[in-house]
Amino acid sequence: MLKIRLFFAFLFLSVSFSFARVDDYIAEAELIKGLLNESLTLYKDGKANEAKKKVEDAYFQHFENMEGTIGRNIGRKAITMERKFSNLRRMYKDEANLAHITALIEGLVFDLDEVAPIIQTGFRLKAEKTQDGLSDEEVAKSSLEENAKRQAEADALFASMFGTSSDENSNTSNTNTIDNENNLNNLNSQNDADVIAQLQSASALEPKLQFLLDTISGKFNQAASSFKNEKFQEAKDYLNSALFDEYRNSKVEIAISNHTTAGLDRKIQAAIRSLITKINEQNIDEKTLRNELEDIEDLLFDAFLQIPKEQFAKIQVQGFNEDEINTRDYSKVADDIRIALDNILDDYQGFSNSSIDALQNTYLDIFEASGMESKVGAVDSSLKLKIESLFSQGVALIKSSADKSALKANFDALNAELSKAVDLVQTSTPYSLFIWAFGIIIREGLEALIIVVAIVSYLIQSGNKNRLNIAYSALLTGIVLSFITAFFVSWIFKENSGQSRELIEGITMLIAVALLFYVGFWLLSNAHNQKWASYIKGQALEAISNNSAKTLWLTVFLAVYREGAETVLFYQALFFDAKTSTDYSAIFIGLGVGLALLVVLYFLLKAGAIKIPVRQFFYIVSYIIFYMVFVFTGKGIGELIEGKLITPSLLPFHFEPILWLGVYPYYETLIPQFIVLILLILGIVITQKFTKKGVR
Repeated sequence: MLKIRLFFAFLFLSVSFSFARVDDYIAEAELIKGLLNESLTLYKDGKANEAKKKVEDAYFQHFENMEGTIGRNIGRKAITMERKFSNLRRMYKDEANLAHITALIEGLVFDLDEVAPIIQTGFRLKAEKTQDGLSDEEVAKSSLEENAKRQAEADALFASMFGTSSDENSNTSNTNTIDNENNLNNLNSQNDADVIAQLQSASALEPKLQFLLDTISGKFNQAASSFKNEKFQEAKDYLNSALFDEYRNSKVEIAISNHTTAGLDRKIQAAIRSLITKINEQNIDEKTLRNELEDIEDLLFDAFLQIPKEQFAKIQVQGFNEDEINTRDYSKVADDIRIALDNILDDYQGFSNSSIDALQNTYLDIFEASGMESKVGAVDSSLKLKIESLFSQGVALIKSSADKSALKANFDALNAELSKAVDLVQTSTPYSLFIWAFGIIIREGLEALIIVVAIVSYLIQSGNKNRLNIAYSALLTGIVLSFITAFFVSWIFKENSGQSRELIEGITMLIAVALLFYVGFWLLSNAHNQKWASYIKGQALEAISNNSAKTLWLTVFLAVYREGAETVLFYQALFFDAKTSTDYSAIFIGLGVGLALLVVLYFLLKAGAIKIPVRQFFYIVSYIIFYMVFVFTGKGIGELIEGKLITPSLLPFHFEPILWLGVYPYYETLIPQFIVLILLILGIVITQKFTKKGVR
């Protein structure tokens, strides 16, 4: 009986939730338009960054609520509108011409006015009333016919995505019709994120062609804006420029004429010329002009998708950097992550292993596998750690069956950090590559350098200068194995390279914790021992024991190896972005200058360490090592969390991770760190007590 009650309660909540999700698309469109107008006002006031933020709010907080529904009902329109948001954001970032931005916003506003009534009511509220003499019945009929046409176009697009075709012979037509209907029914049962993901896949253009289409679309928007302001000659000039400067001079017309559907090139050119004639004769209104321009864009889109890859090199697009053809589009990676997060959030009903796995796979298979993690880490390690931390917090929230609003807040914060990352890493210059290359080796090398200096200084001060080969051989081995591991993880374990890397880093860090714990107390006990101090002052030339030699070798090796493999991957990310000899030179110069500075720091630190009184030297090094033990414990387990070996559990109260201490809000990291901290405190107290009594 209880189960039946629970079932009906669940059913009631599900139905209520379903009705609650019915959106007022017209009101949503009005909110978007308001934010777009606010962004334009901010831009006019010289506040480009704030304007860009308004566009991001309009897209992420509002347009996403409409995007999937637009995709289902009006096909590729969702993707073309999404592209306009992306271009507007980029134009604000680049501080583009105000007229161009205004024209793009006017185009988006027109699109919103068109699509909102369609997805709200099934047809346009303001049907073809611009045509004089139509009765209400004729207007309604026109609206329904127009909607049927759009739905047919959307269905045809989805049918092509599923591999069906209208040209198939009659023997298979019935089967294909049934399959197509089944596929479309399956599509209707999918969430918005899946619909958009499939549309994006079906509409993916080669970067050069996408740039060309964006340029043509921009001139179409400017032509419509000029027409709206009764600048008819200017409108014609923009259309002529799109036809001749972009379409013909780029030689894309030749590729379309020779390698796509017969007559498509003539149809595109005729459509543009027809609009120029209509504007010249003032035989067209703004609404019709924009609709016909949209139809031409659709023709261009379809034509560009049909162009064979071998023809891309023959197309010459003014303003497009050929070196960017192979540059990874990190904004697309961020979009893929956003779609994956939306998908997880849509399905979220509390704790679920599948949801946890989906989020962890988003981190490993998209953020890491795309190279974005390495690129962000190469540029800003703190931002990389922040993004990783938000992913881990998301996993912990799902594990604790947190409220959906809490998970959404986590995902919103994650998307915001990814947006920052895209702005940071999307474009590279020789100067930025130099700075990043220099910063990587300094940042990643300092921790290892401190341990190497400590061991080398110990060997010198203990009269074992002839055993410096222990440190140097460990250093060289660590560097060589770093390269081998980076290759091993990237190529041998291609499918799970991100996970393998996280596990290797985590395990290595935890092994280093054990060794550093031992070395730290060994040095601390020696600092207290009067006989040991006398021994060092006398510079007795006695070789250290085999066990001590092995421990010191492993300590240096792990210090270098722990940072090395990740450092190699960071440089791989930079080399991926380098396209010219100047870019490569900038990376090598940055690396060289960084290495030179590390060498200088090594000798300065070593000289300083040797001059420090023995007891103070051992104290300083011991406590630095104890700090590393504490931090590495938290970070090492954090790597295992990211490698899917451990699922984190959130504390009952919230606090932001303290990244420089390796402190995260999880039981799995804090409990081991607390144990390590207690052991360190007890060890220090006991060591001081016994060594002061002269006990060894």
